[in-house]
Amino acid sequence: MNRYKKLGWNTLIIGLGSMGSKFMIFLLVPFYTFYLSPAEYGQADIIMMTVSILIPIVTLSIADGVFRYTMEKASKKQVFSSACAILLIAGFILILLTPLLKTIPMIQDYYWLFLMLLIVQLWNTLFQQQVRANGKLILYSVSGLLMSGILFVANVVFLKYLHLGVDGYLYANLLAFGFNTLCLFFGAKLYRLFSFRAVNKGLLKKMLVYSLPLIPNAILWWVMQVSDRYILTIFLGVAANGLYTVAAKIPSLLSMIHTVFFQAWSISAIGDKIKNNDGFFAGVFTIFSSLFFVATEMILLIVQPFATILFSSAYQQVWQYVPFLLIAVIMSSFSSFLEVSYMVEKKTKQLLLTSLKGSVINVVLALCLIPFIGIIGASIATLVGFLITWLLRMKQTNFFGQIKYKKAFWASLGVLVLQSIYLSVISMPNLWMQAIFAIVFLLCQGTVLQKILKQRRKKSS
Repeated sequence: MNRYKKLGWNTLIIGLGSMGSKFMIFLLVPFYTFYLSPAEYGQADIIMMTVSILIPIVTLSIADGVFRYTMEKASKKQVFSSACAILLIAGFILILLTPLLKTIPMIQDYYWLFLMLLIVQLWNTLFQQQVRANGKLILYSVSGLLMSGILFVANVVFLKYLHLGVDGYLYANLLAFGFNTLCLFFGAKLYRLFSFRAVNKGLLKKMLVYSLPLIPNAILWWVMQVSDRYILTIFLGVAANGLYTVAAKIPSLLSMIHTVFFQAWSISAIGDKIKNNDGFFAGVFTIFSSLFFVATEMILLIVQPFATILFSSAYQQVWQYVPFLLIAVIMSSFSSFLEVSYMVEKKTKQLLLTSLKGSVINVVLALCLIPFIGIIGASIATLVGFLITWLLRMKQTNFFGQIKYKKAFWASLGVLVLQSIYLSVISMPNLWMQAIFAIVFLLCQGTVLQKILKQRRKKSS
């Protein structure tokens, strides 16, 4: 199986599970808008986002070390057992810190649910990485599909019938993640990999040298993705954050593609030790970027009527915050694509500088723009932060010169940016203007497709 087919197969298998679960989460958004007010949705989102940022901090990002060293053919039992030791210590420390953590204003009313969600997701993250590194992609996908089904049913029961509000939202997530964690643990027989005697201090030290720089990188990445929501909450209240959260769910359709591809891409790149100067690396980026560009254009064309049909009246105007967030997802995904080359060469420390600059710009812009132009300022800040990060990584990896079909690439990106600006400043899209943007975009991407097909004919002849 050649490298393109292998990557395609891995993407398909992971996509069957991940896309199913993530699409289910997206489908729940309109359900949430009917049973949670903007303030309640904003509160629930703050809690879940806080859990997500604490995971790499509390675990020392050891799950990333597990994936990297398992892929490098180190002893699975020693790798897994050493990581489990870190998580056991982390859980004990969290319990000891309970009196302090309960004083945090944004989570104190839901503290015990928050703590249980955090502990369950710590183990879930570790098990997912171990299962993925072990090559058990079908289990990984099936467990994701089952988790999405449980999440749907639990949300209907807790929100529609029991009317539990924010508590119900958190109960549903706890139940779904708890099931997924147990499914991975017993389905992959991970209990066979754990032994206190297998904890290897030398190996653990190497894993931590690799994973520790990923903690600030994860924090900075989170800053660019989520910090705007905290700033919105501070300046405009939890209701504004609820509106922004719903707006961010539409670009999550694009994030689904990225998540699935990144998981498959990291397996191929690390397993085959593919470097960024490899022709395969540039070829995959061409396909990857074109896929993202086309998906973005499709969403931009339907975002206004889509939001009107999908969301309740309290959320009708959120579509105007979406276009800049879509471009931000593109920049984030391109940055993550290049991140794999750092992982292959274990140069995780070099990721920090790019993430740091991007996150600082993001926060400064959010603080400057949100008080004056509101929620749209958060979208702009997120876009600029990810754009700076991507450009810095392009420069650091010398990838500018390796982009294929440069004119079509930059022209396509330019059209999407102009279309996003247009949609963000008007109250109702003009169909003729949308059609012009779409035609110009298709001409740009058509040249890319034409050149790819021409190149393939040459290889086959």
